[in-house]
Amino acid sequence: MPSQILQRSPDDPRQGPVRERLLDAAERLFAAKGFQVGVREITLEAGCNVAGVNYYFGGKEGLYRQVFRRRLAALRERRIASVRRSLDEAGEAATLELLLRTFTAGFLEPLVEESTGRMWMELVSRELLDPHLPPGMFRDEIVDPVRDALVGALCQVSPGLARQDAELASHSLIGQLSHIVLLTNYFAREEGARKPFRFELPQFVAHTVRFSAAGIRALVRPAGSP
Repeated sequence: MPSQILQRSPDDPRQGPVRERLLDAAERLFAAKGFQVGVREITLEAGCNVAGVNYYFGGKEGLYRQVFRRRLAALRERRIASVRRSLDEAGEAATLELLLRTFTAGFLEPLVEESTGRMWMELVSRELLDPHLPPGMFRDEIVDPVRDALVGALCQVSPGLARQDAELASHSLIGQLSHIVLLTNYFAREEGARKPFRFELPQFVAHTVRFSAAGIRALVRPAGSP
C-alpha cells in the first residue's frame, strides 16, 4: 500500500484538502522567507507530516513550482477572461476604451486590493532575486497567453492597427500596470514610514484608459494606407 501511495500522480483528482493546505502554507512561507524555508516548517504550518510533500509534489522543488503554477493559472485566467468579457458583452459595440478599462481593472484588482496580491508580489520578488523556477515558466504560463489574448482583442477593436504595433502597445500597457502594482506593494511594506505614494484604483484605471487609448489610436493606419 505505501508503494502505491507514493506512485500516485500529484494531479490525482482524489487528493483531499491536505494538498491545498500544503500549497497555502508553502505560499505564505516562501513569500515571507524565500526558498530556503524548511520542509518541516511548511508541514508544521500545514498541519501534516513531511511525507505529504513527497507524496503530492515529489519534494520541495515540486511544491515550490506548484505554488507558482497555481497562482499564475489564476491570474492568467482572470486576465484573459477580462479580455473576453469586454468583447462578448458588448459584441459589435465593443470599443477600445471598454477593452482597456476591463483589462486594467482585472489586472490590478487582485494585486492591489487583496492580501494575497501583496503576498504574491513578495513571492515573485524573492524568485527574481534567487531563481528556482524552470526557465521560461513565467513566459509560458502567463506572459505569452495573456499577450496573445490582448493583442488579438486590440486588433479587433482598432481596425487598421498592425499586429506588431498591437504587441508593442500590449507591453506598454502591462508595463504601466506592473509599475503601479510594484509601487503599491512597496509602500504597503513600509510600516510606520511616511507614504508619499497614494493610489486610487478608479482614478488610475480612468487615467490608463485615456492615456493608452490615445497612444493606440495614434498608431492606427488610415484605410488604404500602405
